[in-house]
Parts: sequence; structure tokens; C-alpha cells
Amino acid sequence: MDITPKNLIHHELIGLPVEIVASTNQNQIGLKGKIVDETRNMFTIEKEDQRIKKTAKEGVTFVFTLSDLGHAKVKVNGNLLLARPENRIQKRG
Repeated sequence: MDITPKNLIHHELIGLPVEIVASTNQNQIGLKGKIVDETRNMFTIEKEDQRIKKTAKEGVTFVFTLSDLGHAKVKVNGNLLLARPENRIQKRG
């Protein structure tokens, strides 16, 4: 099944471009890169300069870019992503 804006939260997110557009930590707003790892509560993002940043999912709004859909941008509340990746992916909905 292809990733669409409606089913994004039920897919593997590693490899997707992402930007933080809102956060309880003001220093994270504007952080851009590619997701290289994911845990229940955190994303690991590789920035363009190849530095690695970890960010909590809770309290953060992410914008994912779906290149397969003409670079469609999908805004997601990080609280919806709070789950171990393998469990979140199984919850098709």
C-alpha cells in the first residue's frame, strides 16, 4: 500500500523528509532533514549537513514531504505518532 496523506501515520517513516513547524521547544522549530531512526517517543533526524538531531514526538508538529505524490506536504501532530513503530504500522486505519 502506498503512502498517502490519510494513511501516513500507519506507515514506515524512516527515509522521509521532515520539518518541525511547531514545538514546545522553540529551538527545534525549523529543523529539517530526513528521518533515519524512530523509537516509541523519538525521531532521529539527519540534517543536510549530516549532523544528527533527536527530537521527541510529543508536543511537536511535523510536516512530512511525500515525493511520490508530487512533493505533497502532510502536517502531523507528533502525539498521533506516539507508539513503537512496529505497533503503529500494524494499526491500519
